[in-house]
Amino acid sequence: MKYLHVFLAITAATLMVDAEESGLNPREKSLLKLMAEAKRLHWDAGEEYALAELMKDVDQGVDPEQDLDEEAKIGVERFADQVEKFDEKDRGKIMKAFRSSLGKEETKTIFQDATKLAKEEDANLKELKEDVDFQPEERKAFKELVSDVVQGADAEKKEGKDELALIAEAEEKVDKLNVADMQRLRAMIASKYGEEQAKRVFDEAKTIEEDEEAAETIEKKVVQKPAAQQPAVQANQQPAPNPAD
Repeated sequence: MKYLHVFLAITAATLMVDAEESGLNPREKSLLKLMAEAKRLHWDAGEEYALAELMKDVDQGVDPEQDLDEEAKIGVERFADQVEKFDEKDRGKIMKAFRSSLGKEETKTIFQDATKLAKEEDANLKELKEDVDFQPEERKAFKELVSDVVQGADAEKKEGKDELALIAEAEEKVDKLNVADMQRLRAMIASKYGEEQAKRVFDEAKTIEEDEEAAETIEKKVVQKPAAQQPAVQANQQPAPNPAD
């Protein structure tokens, strides 16, 4: 985890070079750098992107609920949930960092918007969980697929037959989701690991599903292959005479 914080700190510092290009002012960039260096905050690129987008909306007087994409909303929700779980002392440090960089009123607006978005996203994610209806073993297998993709492993070679079957079953349920749920599930992964990784996860899941279906079809054909037909014996056929008689 330490290397991740170092990487993010370097990323945030690099972003400060050109404030105009990113749409953030130097104070906001400085705040992102502070967040990246916070030891208690499990900060990642998805949350950094989400908070940057939220700050820009507040600056411009835009309603983030209408403006932010699903990935940014989930990033805000993850950040707000983290801060909510901090004890009073650590939460106070985060708030102080915001006030020092952005001022009292802007900080108040940002956290009000973040709290509102977090509540809405919590409700949406609960609905998604109900709609996709993963069984515990399917959820575990799908998480393992995400882990394989993020780590650059070949899931079809790494996972066993049972796990691949569960991934295929999970993907079959994903295929049946409505558009909003599908986008939300993809955004959940993209918020943590990036859009490219999210695309790879779903491409791999689809490949596994198709391969499992093909293997199942072949297996059924083998099982159902008719046995060689034996010559039929007519019911009224008389037995052949015995030469010894």
